[in-house]
Amino acid sequence: DSQALVSLPTIFCRFSSVYLKEVIMKRILTFLFLFILATSAIGQKFSIGSEVGIISSINTGYKLTDYQNRRNTYYAGININYQVVSSLSFTTGFHYVRQGYRHATCYISENGEGIDLVGKFDYLSIPVLANVHLLKSRKLILSIGLLGEYNFKAVQDYPRVHGGCEYYYFPDLSDVTKEYSFSAIAGIGYKVLEKDKFELITALKYYHGLTNTYQLPQPDIHISIDRRYSSVLMTLSFNYK
Repeated sequence: DSQALVSLPTIFCRFSSVYLKEVIMKRILTFLFLFILATSAIGQKFSIGSEVGIISSINTGYKLTDYQNRRNTYYAGININYQVVSSLSFTTGFHYVRQGYRHATCYISENGEGIDLVGKFDYLSIPVLANVHLLKSRKLILSIGLLGEYNFKAVQDYPRVHGGCEYYYFPDLSDVTKEYSFSAIAGIGYKVLEKDKFELITALKYYHGLTNTYQLPQPDIHISIDRRYSSVLMTLSFNYK
C-alpha cells in the first residue's frame, strides 16, 4: 500500500523523537541522583531541599497586565545549594515548571456558559542561581540566574463542548514548540526559619523568556511568530543541611 509506505518515515521519526526524549530524561535523572548522593557526603557547605509554590505565566501574545489570560497553577522542584561564604551561595536543581496561557473561546458548555481554553506548556528545568545574602542576619536573599528548560508537554486543553462556533483549536502543539528554551531569573527571598540541620525560605521570583519557544511546522513556511514566556512565582523552600 503506497499510503502505508509514505507514512513509514513519519512513524519512524516520531518513534525516534520519543525514544530520544526518554534517553535524555533518564540521563538527567541519573546525573541528579548521583550528584545529590555526592553532595550529601561532602560536608556542611552543601544543602539539599525541596521547593514548591504557585506560578502565574503568560506569553508575548498577550500583555503582562492581561490577568485573565494567565495560566495559574503549581510547580515543584529539588534544589542543591552551595554556601561559598556567609554572604554568597549558589543554587541548582531540577524543577517541574508549568507555563502557558488562557483565553476565551466561542464554545459553549453543557450549562450554556462560555468555555476557556488553557495552553499548557510544561518543562523539566535546571536553574543556576547566584544568591547574595544581606542584612546582619543574612536572612534577606537576592537571586539572579538562568533557567534551561526542556519541553515535554505542549497542548491546548478545554472542557467538553456542547455548542457554539465550529472553530477548531489544535489540541497538540508539540510540532510548533521548540524542545529547548532559556529564561532569566530574578528573585527576592527571606529565611523565615533556620536551625542547625534545616532552613525554611519563602521567595518571590520572576522568570523572563530569553528564547523564542515557537518553531515553524515546516521549513518552507516564512512567517515571524515570537512566543516567549514570563512567569511570576511564589515559593517555599525547605533545605536540609
